[in-house]
This record gives sequence, C-alpha cells and structure tokens, in this order.
Amino acid sequence: MRVSASLPRMAALVALPLALVATTTVASRADDAPAAPAPLNARQRSDLTEQHLNIGRTGGGRAALVNNTLADRGVTSTAAPGVVTLTWKPYAADARYTVVRGETPLTTTKPGQATFKDTTATAGASYQYRIIPQLKGDTSAARTWGLTVAVPKVKHGEAEAAAVQRTAVAQAKAAKASATTTLTWTTFIPDKYINQPIPKACKYWGTKYVYGGDNRGFDWKSSRYRTSESAVITWKNRKVSGYTSVKATHVYRKSNHKLVAQKTASAKDMKVKKLGSGSGYVDIRMVTHATNPFCGGIAKVKGAIDGALTFHITRGGWEIRSGNHRRMPNHEIYIYNGGRVTWVYKSKYASPLCLVGALLCDLRNLTGYYGKYK
Repeated sequence: MRVSASLPRMAALVALPLALVATTTVASRADDAPAAPAPLNARQRSDLTEQHLNIGRTGGGRAALVNNTLADRGVTSTAAPGVVTLTWKPYAADARYTVVRGETPLTTTKPGQATFKDTTATAGASYQYRIIPQLKGDTSAARTWGLTVAVPKVKHGEAEAAAVQRTAVAQAKAAKASATTTLTWTTFIPDKYINQPIPKACKYWGTKYVYGGDNRGFDWKSSRYRTSESAVITWKNRKVSGYTSVKATHVYRKSNHKLVAQKTASAKDMKVKKLGSGSGYVDIRMVTHATNPFCGGIAKVKGAIDGALTFHITRGGWEIRSGNHRRMPNHEIYIYNGGRVTWVYKSKYASPLCLVGALLCDLRNLTGYYGKYK
C-alpha cells in the first residue's frame, strides 16, 4: 500500500516564528504578573534552528516546545507543561502503533491513528518514547521511532511561555555542546588465561597450552580487548568516521605461562558503515568478526567472535534497530557524548564453545534496546 510522502499535519499546533518570540515583550504589567519571555539573542535563535527546535502554540493557545529532529521521517513531538503530543507518519493507512514511555506501554492506537497525547507527563521531566508498529500486511516501510522529550516546567512567578522558551534554549545549548558522539563496541576475554575447548580444532590445544585473555572486567577506559570498533559522528555535517582494531592472540605453555606463539587475526571483516542520516540522526551498521588465527586444523573449524548491529543515533539518545552476536567473549557497548559515557550494553560470555562454531552457541538478540544519554 502506498504511503503518502507528505509529513503529517498537526492540527493542534500553530508554529510561531522565532523572530516573533524573540521580540515579544510586555510594555507594562502588574507587579505580581508572571514574567514574560525575554527576547532571544542571535546565538539562542541560531542554536534552536540548528537543533531543529521551535517554540509554538497548541490549539488551545498554550505555549509548546516543538522538536522537529525527525520531521523528515514524519515524526514530531510537542511538549507543553504536563502534556506531550507525538505525531508520526504511518507505514500504511490502517497501521496501528503501541506508544511506550520508558518501559511502560501507554496506548495502542486505532487503525490509521498517527498521533497520541500523553496527558500524564510530569512537568520538568525528560522522557524516552518509542512508537512501535504492530506489524500486519506489507511491513517493509514499518519503523520503530525513538524520541527524547523534555517537558517544560513553570517556575514560581514565571509565565508558561517563558518556561517553554527556557526549556528550549537549555535543550538546544546542551545538544550543541556535544559536537561529536562516539559509539564503541568492544569484546574481551575477562580471564587471564583460557583453554582451547575443542581437541584438534586449533593448532595449540590440550593440557599443554592456554590462550591469553584480557584479564579485566567491564571498563570503557581499558585498552585491553580482543576486538574494538568505534563510530565517531560529527553532527555538523553528520559525517561518520569508522575505526576497527583486532588485538594479537597469545598462546602460553600451561605449566609456566611462557609465551609459545603470537599471531593477529585479520580485521578485514570488521566494518563500520554509515547507512543514512537526516536532521539530527544517523544510522550506523557495525559488524564484528575476527577468527582465532591459530584455528582451522584437522577439525576444519574456525572459531570467531561474531556479531552485527544497526544503530539509530540521535543527539538525544540511541536505539538498536536490529542485530545479534555470538555469546563469546564478553561484549560491551557504550557511547561517549557531551563529556559523559553512557553504557548501552554489557554481556558476559556463555561458553568458550562459542569460539569454535555457531552450532555450538546461541545468539543474543539485541533488537529493540534503546535509551537516552547520561
């Protein structure tokens, strides 16, 4: 079924030009009247425009903060003190969606409904919403949308319009402060030494030899790992720079831990790729794959660290659209944004058998993981 390319209209929203908001003043008022918004300066107006934020009004005349970060995808959020309205473009005329706030489902829409008003939103809170399609029929155009929404809160003696403007300016400033966002996916063996689990599957096996591990726990600062890859997003032009690395594999004599052999696996199958981007978002594909360079012997088995993930990254949060990984070794995923680290995922390995064949190891599905930055 063909979906209209036009963006959904928000009947309840009337956008106000930033220049109008900037020059709105009150000539005179009673001493106890709420303070009106102060004029925006040139930098504040520029920040709002750059971050795709706008100050508008609802159909009832209330001031509202409009986030158009995903507008080119047909998704918009509007927040007034105590209420959030979400609008999106459906993948089909009769599509239904479930709206989730945090971990709590709020509603499942009627067929064709493409807007939802959350009247339980708390003023001053920041929420992560997901708009999840209930798949039926042709779902090739279906997408799960993730949005971070700041709900304005009116301070004592402040006009509602001033509260909305203050929230918008603060949100734009915080987003601009983060010129880049770095997504990192690392795998490591927490043990200091580990046995080769399958006889004759690799060159060094049995009771005489052990393989070197990384001897660490979950730690984003550590430089010890098996594989690591990063995607650095520059938000000004939405450029993605990809970096991949595979550390050397060491074999030791078990009796005295003397180094016997050292070899580094190829990183040719490690990939970081930008899939697409738009106003305030970037989609990234990561593939982690590295074999044990000493494997492939009599058993013709090549052990491997293996996984692939597709990320949707915005300036306010992230979502794993699809992906899985073999459960060996440990996996950690984190995002460095605005001077802080946000943990995306941590997983301890299931068994060393995972390194010698997919048939001996189940996969961990990561589709649907999402969150906002710290």
